[in-house]
Amino acid sequence: MSDLLCEINISDIDLTDKRYKILFSEDDITFLARSIKETGLLTPPVVRPLNNKFIVVSGFNRVRALIYNNRVHNNETKIVVYKTKPDTTDYQCLLKSITALAFKRPLTHSELIVSTRHLSQFLDKKQIAKKSSALFNIELNVRFVENLLAIGALPDPAFDLIHGGNLSFKSAKRISSYGKNTIEIFLIIFSKIKASNNKQLEIILHIMEISARDAIKPEFFFNNQAIQDILFDENKEPGLKTKNLRAWLFEQRFPTIFKARQMVRKKIKSIKVGNNIKFLPPQNFESQNFSISFTAKNYNEFVASVQNLRAALGKKELKEIFNQ
Repeated sequence: MSDLLCEINISDIDLTDKRYKILFSEDDITFLARSIKETGLLTPPVVRPLNNKFIVVSGFNRVRALIYNNRVHNNETKIVVYKTKPDTTDYQCLLKSITALAFKRPLTHSELIVSTRHLSQFLDKKQIAKKSSALFNIELNVRFVENLLAIGALPDPAFDLIHGGNLSFKSAKRISSYGKNTIEIFLIIFSKIKASNNKQLEIILHIMEISARDAIKPEFFFNNQAIQDILFDENKEPGLKTKNLRAWLFEQRFPTIFKARQMVRKKIKSIKVGNNIKFLPPQNFESQNFSISFTAKNYNEFVASVQNLRAALGKKELKEIFNQ
């Protein structure tokens, strides 16, 4: 016997109960509401009777759109839904929620994490991996399911950061092995900055290495005033905060190398090769390669840059840079 197609009162739906929700974003539903108003509801949501109310199994945004139409346009107060059978279990409702979205579009990492976390109440990692193609419309191996479950143990704010692109999957996996207090400080850091996966991992590594070297807990190191000033400066955008934080952490992690790099930059500036020429020191302490490049819009600019480079050949600072 399949779910029953019926009509219920919108006011009887309890949207606060989100036990089956895996859709992570709460997008603006005004466009969806307008579409439903003009063309009708093409696919009714699935709801489950509970305590004289109905909780949503699948179709949260559709329900939100219908409620919006009712509030703004005074539309019909009833809604057509699929109502689950009385003996439908939590596990079956969860499967309906996951598969309804997974076979509509690929699940995001956040949605996969939340789905596996919910499924772990009923299945072990091997069973989830075995059923993954039927559940998620993609085949997952046991190792990846293990990673999903490890990240799923993180506090809820982590999922918002992952969904928003502030915390990468690899970075989330890395911090999932740390203690509660350490996890919390990294979630604060990544909520304030915007960095690529490699830069996130670099920040994590530097903080953990500095803390280990100085024999302090990462959360105590996080309270350093310099870090606080960088992260909580409301006048700086996330990208600039990332740049400043990385530079400060590098200075703390490699003070001798930082001083040497600063000296090289000072000498490069003193050579005065011109604004069109980029003269950059090695990107990291393992590299010995300098980068020298320039752009030219025309022949005259090209000649001017070449002449500036020739003029630099006679300066002692240039020899010092390469011979140190």
